[in-house]
Formats: sequence, C-alpha cells, structure tokens
Amino acid sequence: MIMRTSANNGTTWSNPVLIAPEHAKRHQVIAGSFVSKEGWLVQLCDADPSSRGGTAMHVSKDKGAHWSTPYTLPATPEYKNGATGGLIAGIHASAVQLKDGRLLALGRNDNIKIDSVIGERMPVSISNDFGATWQYAPSQFPPISSGQRLVLRRLNEGPLLLISFTHCPGKSTVEGMDFTGANGEVFKGYGMYAALSYDEGKTWPVKKLLTDGSIRQLNGGAWTGLFKMDATHAEPKGYLAATQSPDNVIHLVSSNLYYRFNLAWLQLP
Repeated sequence: MIMRTSANNGTTWSNPVLIAPEHAKRHQVIAGSFVSKEGWLVQLCDADPSSRGGTAMHVSKDKGAHWSTPYTLPATPEYKNGATGGLIAGIHASAVQLKDGRLLALGRNDNIKIDSVIGERMPVSISNDFGATWQYAPSQFPPISSGQRLVLRRLNEGPLLLISFTHCPGKSTVEGMDFTGANGEVFKGYGMYAALSYDEGKTWPVKKLLTDGSIRQLNGGAWTGLFKMDATHAEPKGYLAATQSPDNVIHLVSSNLYYRFNLAWLQLP
C-alpha cells in the first residue's frame, strides 16, 4: 500500500511512501477513503483476492504518519445475520461514519439471506468500536456482483447517499427494482440508482434511477461495454467512485463515464 499527499487539491502530489509494504491479503485498496470526525484517516481494502471474503479497514490517527488495522486475526468471519466479526461483509465495501460515531458499511457478495421468498440481500455491517468488530445483517438492497462497486458517503447537506445497481446482469435471479415516476406511478427500472437516508441508514425513502431519460447508446468500458440508456435503463455495471464539491454538486465516475447531479435532482420524483 502506497500513500501520496497533495497540498494543492491534486494539482501535484508527493513522492510515494510505502505504508504497508507487504504484498499480502487485506492490502487491495478501494476507492472511498474518508476522514472521521476524530480526524482519523480511514482506508478500506479487499480482505481477500477472491470474489468474497470481506473488507479490511486501515486507520491512521496521525494524518498518515502511522497506520494500523483494528482486526489482525487471520480468520475470515462467518457472514450471517446477527453474527459478529472483525471484517466488513462483502468485498469492494464502502463505509460512512454515523453521527453517533458508529461505522456503517455495505459491500459486494457475502450476501445474507432473509428467507426463501425474498432471498439474499446486500450485507450491511455496523461497528460500535471503530472497526474492531462488526455486526452483520441483511440490508434492504439487492446484491451486486461481478463488474460492480457501490458508493456510500455522507452528503454536505447531511443525508447518506448510496449509489448501487438493481441487479447484476447474468448473475441475478431477480432483475430490476421498483421506482416511482413523476406521475406517481411505479415502474420497473434497471441499472444504476441512488438512494437517500435521512435517519442514519435506518430507512432509505428516496430511490432514483440514474438516467436523464434520453435514449442513447453509451460505452461503459471495462466489464460494462456498450449499453442502451433510456427512461427505465441506466448503466448496468461499473466500478464507482464519487465525491461532492463545495458547491454541493455530486461527481460520480463509473468505469468509463462521468455523471453530475445534486441533492435537489435526486429528490425530484
């Protein structure tokens, strides 16, 4: 693991510094680094090179001079509803700090089954001790898989933002999700969507398909390739990363495409 720093908003960067020089598990970095309210730097890394196995957390309490990981045991937890362990459930995870100091994370695979009717859901992991232990549960969201990575972050305005996918083409038994249109009618949508929570992740009342409704063919690159976007179809796959600038515009990149929108647009029906 290598760290660089910038003092001018990314125009130039320092020379690389090895902060975890071993070529080992739990060192495959994931987009979505953040700074906790304590001022600590947090970096997530895939815990295993396979498609499952969870996500590890690395923390620096001195602005990057030294790094440590809260969970050092070699064992991979059993990701079941109500179980606890030292890793986040799901690879390519994204995490956010809640207002009460807890951490909330969502990840890919290591899905948790609710019942035989609903099936598996994306796993949610919550930590009360800053990543030393996590408790696992099924979220309300559909699982994601190959060629997909989610975004979870807090917006400048306060709500939590999740950007994910309704299903994984070729992998999911159930495709699409229900969305509510401007006319109040429910429609089936497919692909990338955004969800908003106003109560620290307890509920997610706003879900919006990330398309402007225009019909076009786009190239998502990487594992995505060519796809058709229209009013009910958004980008089907992509490794996502996002930030929000001081003017409150949300900037989102997938594997090959760039999106801009804001909270007001997300809240439109």
